[in-house]
Amino acid sequence: MKTKARRTPIDKLNTLLYGKDLRITEGDAYTEEREFDYTSYLPLDEYISPQELPKDKAYYITDFGAVANDTEIDNAPKINACIEECAKNGGGYVVVSGGNYTTRTVILKSNIILFVESGSSLVAEESGEGYEKPALIYAGNCENIVLTGGGTINGNGHLFGRKPLYDKNVTRPANVIDVIEMRRVSRAQLRFAHPSKYGRLVLLEDSKNICVKNIVFYDSAYWTLKLSRCDNVKIENLVINNNRHVANTDGIDLLQTSNVDIKHCFLSCADDGIVLKNAIWEGCSEAMQNIHIADCEVITRANAFKIGTETTHDVHDVFVENCRFLMTDLYPETVSGISIESADGAKVYNIKIRDIEMERCSCAVFLRLCNRNRAAEVDSNSASAIEFGKMVKGSGIDKRTFDMKGEMFGISIENINATDIELPVIIAGFRQRGKTKRIKNVELRNFNLTYRNAKEVVDRRLFIPEYADVYPECWRFRNLPSYAIWARHAENLKIENFNCTPAPNHWRKKYVFKDII
Repeated sequence: MKTKARRTPIDKLNTLLYGKDLRITEGDAYTEEREFDYTSYLPLDEYISPQELPKDKAYYITDFGAVANDTEIDNAPKINACIEECAKNGGGYVVVSGGNYTTRTVILKSNIILFVESGSSLVAEESGEGYEKPALIYAGNCENIVLTGGGTINGNGHLFGRKPLYDKNVTRPANVIDVIEMRRVSRAQLRFAHPSKYGRLVLLEDSKNICVKNIVFYDSAYWTLKLSRCDNVKIENLVINNNRHVANTDGIDLLQTSNVDIKHCFLSCADDGIVLKNAIWEGCSEAMQNIHIADCEVITRANAFKIGTETTHDVHDVFVENCRFLMTDLYPETVSGISIESADGAKVYNIKIRDIEMERCSCAVFLRLCNRNRAAEVDSNSASAIEFGKMVKGSGIDKRTFDMKGEMFGISIENINATDIELPVIIAGFRQRGKTKRIKNVELRNFNLTYRNAKEVVDRRLFIPEYADVYPECWRFRNLPSYAIWARHAENLKIENFNCTPAPNHWRKKYVFKDII
């Protein structure tokens, strides 16, 4: 049996189509739920507990006319009336109890505790029409908001995408490690957006003192929990269980949101798990900082923990520890466990990550500084156009505003154990227009990495392109000439106790270092 695969002339021709997207942009909404759309590993009892119904300052949505278990009724007016009454009286509990309540946008107010009882739920109305905001649950310019109760907020996300290219989900890993094929297979399983898609599951903007705990977010249609320009956020014992083939269903998105504590959460989603972004086209104008993430499990088709890609403003002082990143029963596996990027002009610094277990994450660590400079190309309206297969429009921002401004430095990653990887750790600055920008002051300590037991495609190339102005992703670099670490354009890189077991009869070097000072 061969242990390495060489590309045929046809294969080499096909590599030229590596960047061709398999996005489906035509056809009706596809509503079928397939086997393995949702994770088979779901330890709900470890994260969610029943809570007693509140007794004081409790306002029940049924007292305002909400009707359970009838998909033909939009309960949003009744629920929002309950919220208004509760807020008018100084705040308290808005209680969802006694079944499943179909609704369009629920708009929270300050000092509201949205309490969804265990066994009950709020469920997104199925047409996608008539939503007052681009979300099922929304709050803007509020303070002292809590989402809790042990119940479920259900986005019905599987109803708002188009049929994937493949007729069924892929569960068996390929017998060859080939990044080009991984990307194709992954894209061919995704349900890209149908125009009926109404928006996110939970959207909180310009608010402070937020607590999300002991609640299930299920089947989001888009980003699941988005917090924009918020402050003082606590997220604990949250379960996100999405259809893992609904495109752009990130788990937790933080945008210009600071002083955040995320702990003991379980996330399963199609796109990035926990992701920090800070982009001008998302309404961001200041740095975000002081973010602590601990004791979380993340299953994703994309990146488990990520800073970027959308980064025009700074991100700093981030601490991630004691987490598990994995893929259970789908192929391809998670794109990367840890991905830290500055692509659009941000300074990303003082990042500390330690004590991480990874299983079936293609690339354990991806550090990328580049100059996509997307702010010159998109604005708040056009940034999401790509999801619907549309061309983006210009932003009107001078392209020099963020051009070549990005920096990455002060990154410490230690105590990483990863099995079934398929790519080396990648550390990549860039060279563009005669100027080199390096990632600086990176420390990697106590790594134990083991490759998937499969033969590798021989993919020798005369040079590796810079990819300086395109979307940054580890898969873009394809099968690199090293198996442990591939680093280019870096400064003051420190490596200590780094162990990596390669694939059987591999063809690559252990380390490749280019332009390291």
